[in-house]
Amino acid sequence: MRPSLLDRSPEQLVLEVGCTLSEARRALSHLISHGNRDLEGMKRPLSKTLRAHLLDTYSLERPKVLRTVEDTVDRSVRTLFELHDGQVVEAVRIPLAKPGHFSVCLSSQVGCAMRCDFCATGRLGLTRSLEAWEMVGCWLQIRDEAPGRVTGAVFMGQGEPFHNYDAVIRAAQRLSAPDGGRIPAKSITISTVGLVPQIRRYTQEDQPYRLIVSLSSALQEERRALMPVAGKWKVQELMDTLRERHARTGRRVTLAWVMMAGVNDTPEQLKALRALIRDTPVRINLIDVNDPREGGYSRLDAEALERFRDGLSTLGVPIVRRYSVGAESNSACGMLAAQH
Repeated sequence: MRPSLLDRSPEQLVLEVGCTLSEARRALSHLISHGNRDLEGMKRPLSKTLRAHLLDTYSLERPKVLRTVEDTVDRSVRTLFELHDGQVVEAVRIPLAKPGHFSVCLSSQVGCAMRCDFCATGRLGLTRSLEAWEMVGCWLQIRDEAPGRVTGAVFMGQGEPFHNYDAVIRAAQRLSAPDGGRIPAKSITISTVGLVPQIRRYTQEDQPYRLIVSLSSALQEERRALMPVAGKWKVQELMDTLRERHARTGRRVTLAWVMMAGVNDTPEQLKALRALIRDTPVRINLIDVNDPREGGYSRLDAEALERFRDGLSTLGVPIVRRYSVGAESNSACGMLAAQH
């Protein structure tokens, strides 16, 4: 398969096909910023020779939409895509608080190798990682069909973004480029289960995108049981790495906590979390577990949630409740792919 034009930077095109930087930027802006499917109709047309050269060298293919599922309660729309090799992956259009504005939750892998026990995608296993152009193509497809403006992207769907680090960063760069998706870098979020070496690399490279680290347990052995791969690193080592990131960037550390009744809402967890974060500026995002298995993990009921939030409030850090989208259709990440 030919390389895709959707994940090339202007500088790469200059080196690869010998065009000028201005020509490269105009071509990419036409395709990505403005969502065109070909190189026809440009305000300042490329020469016929250059246009033919680009089309002979690169593909303009996007992933194919197989199915969409809309939640009538939260109005999220989950899309199942077929990739060029027949694999399937999901992305979700998420309504934002500002009317008519949306973000897109993107997958970074077909399946996942992290084996998190509460995650539907983790039970699929890993088939392969997505290329940057596939992630950009999914975002473009959803943006072009959205009934409003898509102003953000979240790499928090199927897969572990930091297990596909280079492609995810490349996709984020294209989505935030002036000749790409034109999303502010601060409106792009990358999530990780807590792969310590990649977090250190991300910090050292001064990547401008937001980072969320899934913690979900402050007790080492329980976290290892819930998140076998991420649990290879001790929670204290993970937190030390995040302290280093805060010292370098000055940004508050965001921790995601998937709430599972009777598992990580206990007094022992609160005590361990208090000792773990100490005086580190953190924000905790609370997320309901979405496990449809019979006998699987359950969400906290109203009383347990209130009690847990009261306990967290003693930490003196911002607590944000994040709602799992698509609950009405029971569509946790990976479920559409598994059904397909």
